[in-house]
Order: sequence, then C-alpha cells, then structure tokens
Amino acid sequence: MRTVFRVLSFFFLSILCAACLSAPVSADLAKDGKIVVVLDPGHGGIDGGTDAGARTEKENNLLIAKALKQILEKDDRFTVIMTRETDEYLYFIERTLVAKENNADVFLSLHCNSSTESYPNGSTAYISVVDRFAATELAGKILDNISAAVPIRRGKIEQREDTGGQIGIYYWNEERQWDMPGDSSLGVKSDYYSVITFSSKFGVPSMIIEHGYCSNPSDDAVLSNDASVWAIADAEARALIDYYTGHEHVFGEPETDYPSCCMWHGTASARCKICGAKSGTTDLPAAPENHYWRILEYTAPTCYEEGYVKKICQIENNLMQQHYENTVEPVEEILPPAGHTFEVIDETPAGHGQDGHYLKRCTACGYEEEENIPGTDHDYEVTEEIPPTCTAPGRRTSRCTICGDLLTETIPSPGHQYEVKKSVAATADEDGYEIRVCSVCGDEKTEILSACAHEFDVTETAPTCEEPGKTVYVCRICGYTREEEIPATGHDYDTQMSVNPTCTEEGFFRGKCKICGEVFSDRIPAAGHHFVTAEDGRRFCSICGTEDPESAPRRTLGQTVKSPVVLAITAVILVQFAAVAVLLIRHYRAMKVHGAKFRY
Repeated sequence: MRTVFRVLSFFFLSILCAACLSAPVSADLAKDGKIVVVLDPGHGGIDGGTDAGARTEKENNLLIAKALKQILEKDDRFTVIMTRETDEYLYFIERTLVAKENNADVFLSLHCNSSTESYPNGSTAYISVVDRFAATELAGKILDNISAAVPIRRGKIEQREDTGGQIGIYYWNEERQWDMPGDSSLGVKSDYYSVITFSSKFGVPSMIIEHGYCSNPSDDAVLSNDASVWAIADAEARALIDYYTGHEHVFGEPETDYPSCCMWHGTASARCKICGAKSGTTDLPAAPENHYWRILEYTAPTCYEEGYVKKICQIENNLMQQHYENTVEPVEEILPPAGHTFEVIDETPAGHGQDGHYLKRCTACGYEEEENIPGTDHDYEVTEEIPPTCTAPGRRTSRCTICGDLLTETIPSPGHQYEVKKSVAATADEDGYEIRVCSVCGDEKTEILSACAHEFDVTETAPTCEEPGKTVYVCRICGYTREEEIPATGHDYDTQMSVNPTCTEEGFFRGKCKICGEVFSDRIPAAGHHFVTAEDGRRFCSICGTEDPESAPRRTLGQTVKSPVVLAITAVILVQFAAVAVLLIRHYRAMKVHGAKFRY
C-alpha cells in the first residue's frame, strides 16, 4: 500500500470544514441489538493509493466495500455503514469518527497492497498493538475465507508499532486511552497506522485488510476481476457473520469503551465475552477539565523559588493535527515553591519534666531545623506552705509525686485589707477623721478628713525584701500628711547549693538573694513516701519504690515453717542434737562396762 499526500485546495478545505463537527457529538447509542460494522474504503479523491494494477487501489477498495455492504445487509442482524460511497478524500479522523458516532462494534479499513518488486503476493491483516482492540480471531477468519474463495495466498496477521516522528515515538496510555509522544515510561508503543490508533481511542476494535498485491500479476488479475471482487466480499461477509453470530452472546459487566475527556463524554458498554459485541451502551459523565497534558517546557520549583511549566493538551493538539475542527493553545503556569521535605537525622527523646527535640534536614537543599518535643509535666503535690501576712510574702513548697522534683514558690503579700471602723465628717471649722482597721491582722490607722481640697506632694520609699515600703502624701496647702504601706517584696534567691530530700532523708538548700545579697540556708525535711496501690492490693512508693509494710501480706505459721531459711536452721539444730545424743549413749555404755556410776 502506498499513501499519496497532496496539498488540498482552499475550496476543498471549505467543504471539509463545513462537514466536520464543530462540537463533540454523543454516540448513537441505539444499536437495536444489531452488530454495527463500519467499512472504510481506503484512499479516495486526490489520494488514489497504488496505481500498480489494472485499476487504482482506491477503485478496488470501494468496489470491495460496496459489494461487502450489499451482501452483509441481507442479514438483518447487521447494520453496515461506509465512511465513503463515492470517490472522495477523507482524513483519518473523519473515517474513525464514523465508528465513534455510530457506536460501532468493528472498523474494517479495506486496502490493496503494492511493492516495487512484482513477486510479493498474498493478503495481510494489520491489527492493533493494544490487545483489547486487536480482533485477532476475526482477522484470521477473514484471511482464511479470502484464500479459500479466490487464488490469493493467505498472508500474515501483523501488528506494527509506531516508528516515531519529529517529537518522538508515541506510547499508549491505557488509563487515558490515548497516546503520548516520547513518554517511554508508559511501556507499550502505540500503533503505526492512524486509523487503527484512533479506532482504539474511540473503543472500537479495528483492522486493515490488504487483499492482495496490485503489483503482483496473479493477485492483480483477481483484484481487477468483478466476479472475484464479489467472491472476496462474500468471503469477508461469511467471516463476520460466523464470528459475531455463531454463538449465543455472553455479556459481562459494563466497562468503559473510551473515557470522558476535555473534548467529549465517554461511553460504557457490556461486551460479549466471546466476540466483543457491545450491548446496553450508556454515556459517561462529561469531564471538560480532563486534559492530557504534554509538557513543552519545565523548570522545577525549589524549596524557596517558584517553578514554571508550559504545557499543551495532547488530546486537543492531536485532534487539531488530524484536521479536527478545534483550536488549542499552550498553557503557562507558575508553580509555587515546593517547600522543604524533611527527614529526621537526630532525636533526643522527651522525658518527664524535660523537653526533647528533633533535628531535621531537608532532603532537597540540606537546610536543617530543630523541632521541640514537649516532655510530660511534673505532678506537684504541696508539702509545705507558709501563708503570706499583710506585710510579708509567704512560701509554698511542692514535690513531684513521680520524680521527687522540688518547686518553691513565693506567695505575694496581699497587703492590709482595711475596713472603715468609724468616720467623722469634716466641717467648715473642724477637720473630721476616719478610723480604718485591717480585717486580717487588726492593724489600725486614722486618717484626717480635712475640709481642704488637698494638693499632694508624693514621696515613695521602696520596700525591701523584708521591710515594707511606704508612700507619703503631704498636702502643700494645709500640710496634711497620709501614709500608705507597700508590702515587702520577699527574697528572690539564686540557688548556690541544693540537695533534694528523698522519701526518708532530709535535703538541703542554700541560696543568695539576687536583690539584697542575703545568704539563706535551710534543711528540707524528708518528704515521706507517696504510696500508690498496685493491682494485687499492695502499696508502693511512686518515687522510690519502697513497699508499704502495712500492706505487705502477713505470713501464717505454716508459711513460716515452710520458709527455706527456717527449715535449714531446724535441720542444723536436729543434726547437732542427734550428735550429742550419740556421744552420751556411748559414754554411758562405756561406764557401765567398767562398773562406774553416773552422777547427775
């Protein structure tokens, strides 16, 4: 087969564009239970195919197709549709869209072969490299029937992979049911022949039948004979009828014929497990955003910097290249920084009362970062508390019931809580007064209530760690004076030496006040055990593990006697007693023999 490419005139393009669909068209789902066969007479119009025989290839192809259609339509179980019935040129996409739009069960592209030599002969079938659209058995039946009907040698069934072009070899993406140039990660190469590739994209099994060589005198004599053409057509019709109707259909669960994409919705059908015939075809939901992107330019984002991608939809671009009436433009995107991808390279576990940390390193750029791991909190229990007074702070000492850690806190002095005991208002001639008493400690003070609209000068004496301070208010008009006490701040010790008490031994603390420099030392009483009850009822100290003797099980007399230590001591005593008894008996016998008397 030799394909001739010529430049189309503007007039022809106008007619073609008017004929093409400007928008995706839903498949005709009404098959009425029939097998839909699409016959594609190869070449046509300005593309005559090979002219090595008595007739041009396009003429042979159209004659065989018309005869096959006429014979096959006599069987009302079939619907036959031809891509062309006149001498016209069609693009590959136009031919295969006929199969898509008519929900075809099979697509047969009819051709004749040719060679620069005269000796090659015989028929050939080209099937898809995509296994589920290969139709191997049907192709075999067709070749067998042709060779039995006319003197043309039965040739091979072949699969031809894509050999590449300007943008590389095309590879088949089974999930997207489309092919992508240059993406070898997909594994399987796409088909070489466009009509087979697009039939697979539309979910239709297909094949190219090369009926014989026009360049071979013997084959061409058959192909140019009208009676032989009808015999070939009859042979192919019988193969189709036998393949699709020679059994009871066994339909499986519905499966996708072709998925929905940015150009059209897909369909799903139940297929016969024997011949692949379709039944119950339904539309799949539309997916206008389901593009299949091919990357044209790409700059990967880093941890800190943006990236860039320029891409084009392979489905839209592929259709436009095949003269489908659509447009496509590349899409450019700025990619956000990827951010760090960390792995932990060092870890300090958190503990009781102590935080841990992770040291992490970015696997992309090497940046390192620490992350804090919170430790478990202390469980403090107050062991001693000295309440604050009105003039001095108090102190609270707590101990962790888990680890024994000591915590000393200063309790601020609340100051006096004065309440008015007696009040005499001032008059125009005489000052009044107010007696106030602290409700906590009983401290009493009297304040003169003057008729003067006081304007005070304020003097403040700061408190020390142990002594309260005061604020003195002196009226610059009448000389009235009022004082307010400021509670002592209490010492703020820096630890110089500290020994925590244990459950049974006292501790020691020595510190120096950061404010006044006073050195303070104190013995810290033993905290005592903090017993908790175990599952067996015994009580143990949660800090040091000592068992509470009050909860220890008491031994019975039998248990005491059975004690290994008691038994061992008893055995030693019995042995010693037996030895003494033996000595006494021997001594007694010896004295008796000699007539001696014992005195006791």
